[in-house]
Amino acid sequence: MIICVNRQRTLRRWGLALAAVLTLICSAFLVSPASAEAFDDCASGRLCLYGASGGAGERRDFPLGNDRETYDGGWDDRALSAMNNTTHWACFYTGGAYGGVVKAVQPGAAVEFPAATTSSHKLAPSSAHCYTGYERCPDNRVCTFAEANGRGTMTAHLPAPGPATPNYGSSYGTDVAPVSVVNRTRKHACFYPQPGFTGTWTNGTERYGAYVVLRGDSTTVPAPFTGTFRSHELVQSTQECQ
Repeated sequence: MIICVNRQRTLRRWGLALAAVLTLICSAFLVSPASAEAFDDCASGRLCLYGASGGAGERRDFPLGNDRETYDGGWDDRALSAMNNTTHWACFYTGGAYGGVVKAVQPGAAVEFPAATTSSHKLAPSSAHCYTGYERCPDNRVCTFAEANGRGTMTAHLPAPGPATPNYGSSYGTDVAPVSVVNRTRKHACFYPQPGFTGTWTNGTERYGAYVVLRGDSTTVPAPFTGTFRSHELVQSTQECQ
């Protein structure tokens, strides 16, 4: 009988201890009223940036469609928290022009930044769109980018006859070679390693002529062409490439 009583008491003690632990665990995952109210001043349909953590400090609001490749008014590298009160994903970048490290925040969620490093943002229909920036390129242009997947600084090339080619082309000269490309023209784009629309590439025993980006296509430039594009021209047929 003594053993039985002790076991019952022991079980009761374990039951009370387990209940206490579960209470602590549950409370750890609940949002406290103070945390929930911290971002309440962010209106529906707005992306709100805050100059302090927890939705505190000065606030800057951005409606849907007001994407920013750079911030004015001293907001570059300033935000320490944000609230995405829109129906789109909020894409934050540590570099300007959607470059650098990406932070994707789902609709209706708040985020804390460990450091004030946000330099640009956009609102996108999905998280996957946070990792590409090709949509910035206007129609009838070839656009080149400083980073992969159409991110970073963009150059939109206006089709114009080059001095060394009868086709519409652009020469980059000594500018930094693009890392990614999109062709939004009705022609194919032929890229070359020389500024005069010429040159070839070699990879072991293989030799390559022009690198072609078909009409409507985009790409992050692969090896062995990475960092070598110096000019491009537009052609109706890929057989017209130099």
